[in-house]
Amino acid sequence: MKKKYVSLIVLFVLINAMLVIFKPFLQLNGFETRFLIVANAVVFLLSLSGFFIQMKGLRSPNINVFIRGVYSSLLLKMVIIMVAVIVYIFVTGGKVSKPTLFTAMALYFVYTSIEVTQLMKIARRKPNA
Repeated sequence: MKKKYVSLIVLFVLINAMLVIFKPFLQLNGFETRFLIVANAVVFLLSLSGFFIQMKGLRSPNINVFIRGVYSSLLLKMVIIMVAVIVYIFVTGGKVSKPTLFTAMALYFVYTSIEVTQLMKIARRKPNA
């Protein structure tokens, strides 16, 4: 396993462990833990796929390939997350848990910040990056 993926995997495992351990407390406070576990998995997979797409662009000598990778990764994430939210709203019959949605949004920001940090570390080591 490459070192650059370890932080994403560790974060995924830690968040899932916390969701399972604190499940009764979270449910008592109005959180949908099943949705949060699924959201964590979806955001993890999206971050991993975005990381692969951007790494492919970073290996290219043409900077435009990297920029296209960033845009395609962002578009992929936006579309899939919008579909996931629409499915969640449809499944719950419109009874949406706001704390759950905001927590899922926070998960997205955490994963994205780790993804960007790892890509910046890799880009610094690359000459002419």
